[in-house]
Amino acid sequence: MKTNWVKYSALVIVSIALATTSCKKDEEDEKIDNETTTAQDNALAQNIFDDMKKVVEEAVENDTTSKTSFSFGTCATVTVNPAWADTATWPKTVTIDFGATNCTGINGVKRRGKLVVNLTGKYRNQGSVLTVNPTNYYVNDYLVEGTKTITNLGRNTANNLHFSVNVSNAKITSPSGEVSTWNSTRTNEWVEGESTIGLLNLCDDVYLISGSANGVSRTGKPYTVNITSPLRKQICCRWIVSGTLVISPTGLLNRTIDFGSGACDNSATITIAGNTFTFAMN
Repeated sequence: MKTNWVKYSALVIVSIALATTSCKKDEEDEKIDNETTTAQDNALAQNIFDDMKKVVEEAVENDTTSKTSFSFGTCATVTVNPAWADTATWPKTVTIDFGATNCTGINGVKRRGKLVVNLTGKYRNQGSVLTVNPTNYYVNDYLVEGTKTITNLGRNTANNLHFSVNVSNAKITSPSGEVSTWNSTRTNEWVEGESTIGLLNLCDDVYLISGSANGVSRTGKPYTVNITSPLRKQICCRWIVSGTLVISPTGLLNRTIDFGSGACDNSATITIAGNTFTFAMN
């Protein structure tokens, strides 16, 4: 009897241990299934580098007049060397200097530091290449590093200007010191607003974005991104307003991100294994 009791007790202990382990695993799986950090970090990088493109485009599109007021802030100083008037000399260096303290643009985005742009030709000319390097550059107090390269590919079959837009070695440091990295290879199609020029007409510019990206989240999780429905970027909106992409974090389930149906807001949804959650973009 004693032997049987010992065996029974051991079996109970093992069963309890297995049940406890199973519960812990279920809790961990549930936590993994609800993870949105990779989606948030990808959206942050995407929005910051889209904003950088907007700033640069506005500065280089103003190549015929002297301008001191921009949508990105009246405190920013734009210098061009050689000057726009020297139409024969390329490349040119365009420096957009926001100063050492935050400069707030018309859409509430705070920027400081510099963007230094090497420009091989006019932005709208096929073949022109813009290479953008930030220097001590902050957006809403996030330190932004990396290189953005924009190449004019000319007109596509829909007769729209389109551009290759690549980001390499991006590093974003939050105000609290958390670091994420990002790279992207994308195509931007200019679908609305090309015929208008100037600050007053800037907000009618719309691009459709396709392509892929990869990064490492602030928690150290590597991930890849594939755009499955073109992302719609309205230049004067801080966020992507529609489109979908799939994020594949290493070791986790795929996440489908839906940016909505066109409203300019910071809300997006993430779907994981049929479960949908809402998250806010910075």
